[in-house]
Amino acid sequence: MIRLNLLPWREQRRKEQDKRLIRDAAMAWAVVLLVLFYAYMQLDAIVAHQRARNSYLQQQIALMATKIHKIALIKKKRAALLARMNVIQQLQTDRMMIVHSFNSLARDVPPGVYLVSLGQKGEAFTISGVAQSNERVSQFMRNLAASPWFTNPVLDVITVKKSGAGHLSYFTLTAQGKGMAPIKKPVARRG
Repeated sequence: MIRLNLLPWREQRRKEQDKRLIRDAAMAWAVVLLVLFYAYMQLDAIVAHQRARNSYLQQQIALMATKIHKIALIKKKRAALLARMNVIQQLQTDRMMIVHSFNSLARDVPPGVYLVSLGQKGEAFTISGVAQSNERVSQFMRNLAASPWFTNPVLDVITVKKSGAGHLSYFTLTAQGKGMAPIKKPVARRG
């Protein structure tokens, strides 16, 4: 006798295959989600690490900027100090020059010549005075030319006026000071 299996075995097999397919799909989705979560966490860690590095670099750049600013201020102060030192050195050099110039001027004035005013502008001296004669003014100019502290005396004005029994010569002349550098405004050096 022939036995027939009337149970719906194909439907059961199909249901089992569907269950297995759903289970395999769920497992695949779980694996994919797990991989994506791991990749996201790795990328997040990389980004966080890079942000920390960027933050550190920003802090270091800020520190360097403050140091550069301090260095610029120090260089500015240094330039100002060098300018002051140059002025002081120039004054030290010229300190004795004016004493020698006055001493020489007192020795170079011949008898009969009287100085009224003395002015200095840079290296040029302007001398005004009164002399008993034009020859005495000429002698005074020769003495200035021979002096180690003056050079190039030039007579600007001479006026002869009658005074009492004689004539007086009122004169103005200019002479250059030797070895006297005018004090110039210091120029700040860059460095």
